[in-house]
Amino acid sequence: MTPEQDAEVSTALLAYWTARDEARLAQEGRGSKDVGGRADVTKGGHLDRIAQLLGRTCIEAGAPVHEVYYKAPKDDPNRRANISNMLTLPGYFRPTKNWDLVVYHDREPVIAIELKSQNGPSYGNNANNRAEEAIGNAVDLSKACKAGLLRRPWTGYVFVIEDDEMSRRTESGRGKIGTQRPDPIFTGWSYVRRVELLCNRLVEAKHYDSAWAVATSRPACPAGPDADLEKQREKCAQFAVNKKVIPEPHEHNFAWNEPASEVGYVQFIDALAAEVKKYDWSRPAGEQRPHR
Repeated sequence: MTPEQDAEVSTALLAYWTARDEARLAQEGRGSKDVGGRADVTKGGHLDRIAQLLGRTCIEAGAPVHEVYYKAPKDDPNRRANISNMLTLPGYFRPTKNWDLVVYHDREPVIAIELKSQNGPSYGNNANNRAEEAIGNAVDLSKACKAGLLRRPWTGYVFVIEDDEMSRRTESGRGKIGTQRPDPIFTGWSYVRRVELLCNRLVEAKHYDSAWAVATSRPACPAGPDADLEKQREKCAQFAVNKKVIPEPHEHNFAWNEPASEVGYVQFIDALAAEVKKYDWSRPAGEQRPHR
């Protein structure tokens, strides 16, 4: 990874946290409250900088700006209003599915990318839900293509997971189960490593053409800057894992890391750019679109 790429990812992931904090504070100011970390995401926008980063990759690889659709941050010079219809593709088990980035060529979607995120403290059930969503979306798209509703686009999957004491803690992999044992690969794996495995297997099974898994730590305590000790103990993973009172102020430092290079940023944008370059953007696609 080049220094420029490192800086771009750092900027996008730091904005991920900033947007979540702003959404939480705005909701608290209105006197409303969501369960768990939902207050951070119900407003949306926390993945916009990542969508922008990937959109810029497509444009730099040759795709015209007017053919690249994503929910852009407010300061994005390519930001357009009322594009939700262009992010919507046909489904098979449901009428439609909204993607986070779609690139068109000759009025056909040729690239579709899904962005997902997961924060603590509730990793268990949410991890299973994210896996079900990813598999379900891929199967739905595949069936829609086979039914002739659209030609299959190149698909990408991006998963951002919080890096904290809870997500790094290894699990036994021996949850309640019936007569069959789960895959032993899950024994001794953390939730961060499970995201890596999910992304790898989604690509291996050809559900997606490429995937990017990234873990990032918060720049500030999730309880908020003015929270008392009781609220910090309720919201902060440092308390949940260590089971002890941490002297105030305890530290949070923004950082990010990739569990594995095969589902890292560089390979993802290289694959994305290579797909864009397969098309002749100077004229309509006609029959020159790669078969998929």
